[in-house]
Amino acid sequence: MDPQEFLRDYWQRHPILIRGAIPAFRNPIDGDDLAGLACEPGIRSRIVLGHPDRRDWSVEYGPFDPERFSRLPTTAWTLLVSGIEHYWPEGPEWLRRFDFVPHWRRDDLMISYAARDGSVGPHIDAYDVFLFQAQGRRRWQIQEPPPQSPICLPALPLAILRHFEATREWVLEPGDMLYLPPGIPHLGMSLDEECMTWSIGFRAPAWRDLVGGFLEDRLDSVGPERVSDPGREPSVHPHELDASDLAALRAGLIERLQLQPTALDRFLGEFLSRAQQDHTGEQGPVRDGGDPPAELDSTTRYRLDPELRRYWIRNDAGVVLFVAGRSLAAPGLSAAAAEFFCAAETLVPEEWSTALPELEPVLRELLENGLIEPHA
Repeated sequence: MDPQEFLRDYWQRHPILIRGAIPAFRNPIDGDDLAGLACEPGIRSRIVLGHPDRRDWSVEYGPFDPERFSRLPTTAWTLLVSGIEHYWPEGPEWLRRFDFVPHWRRDDLMISYAARDGSVGPHIDAYDVFLFQAQGRRRWQIQEPPPQSPICLPALPLAILRHFEATREWVLEPGDMLYLPPGIPHLGMSLDEECMTWSIGFRAPAWRDLVGGFLEDRLDSVGPERVSDPGREPSVHPHELDASDLAALRAGLIERLQLQPTALDRFLGEFLSRAQQDHTGEQGPVRDGGDPPAELDSTTRYRLDPELRRYWIRNDAGVVLFVAGRSLAAPGLSAAAAEFFCAAETLVPEEWSTALPELEPVLRELLENGLIEPHA
């Protein structure tokens, strides 16, 4: 199936099982590698324990002590580690299989390692997900149609459904992949001692977050001046909000909201390139404040943090780049150069000084916040 057919017939519409999505796949990451990552600070990881029949769910968040893994039970537990593409050198190349969906929609590559009967319970994801079986076998069950008002078990940090009735199921073996659109209740259960599933998630922003972010953005740019009305005509009905007043207030709001396409596009690029929040609510790596920040050297090659989001748009004035919530006008930049900049793992500031004269102040701030560092 080519990407166009998949996007037309299945994306955000229907689940689909793809047998042998990657034929003769050989898993390059073992359980010890994953456990080692879960012991590192700054890496999002968790262990989920419990069984759907017993409903004895619990969750622990990393980083973990290595001894924790020796104390786990023999069955019914799962280790999940997020953002694998940032720590596995071949990760970005492996994910290029999914480049038919733009990067602003991509969340991350999460890997789960489960003992027999390991599961995270029946749940609903608010995002598209490809579930690729890398090792062992996993049974996936889904419920269609989804419930109108799903209810989760109370007093749990996990959104596990109180009721789940499977209507379809598949057993995935290494190389198989299942796509699920948002909103489909599903339950995965490990059938082997060492089961590893790779989840490639594609998350979209909520409209309320976009609206709230846009209003905050506009509020920051509105001055303290008050509504004024020189030349007012006498009121006929003093309690009436008359047509002329309403028209003036509407016009003032529209003017200050800046609803022109260029202003909206700038906001969207900055909003979507901001640092993603993890489960603790923290945003990205930030310098610890112990040592004074290094000075930016325009001739030094800097390594960019893998989680640094970079996108670009094309408008009537040319290309605009977005880096970690900042916008950079680059009218002379080609599409190929913009793609290269957004995908680059390292850069030398002076090599971009002509095309991006506003880049160095942004890099200086990123250096202070620990989002770039000199490349060894």
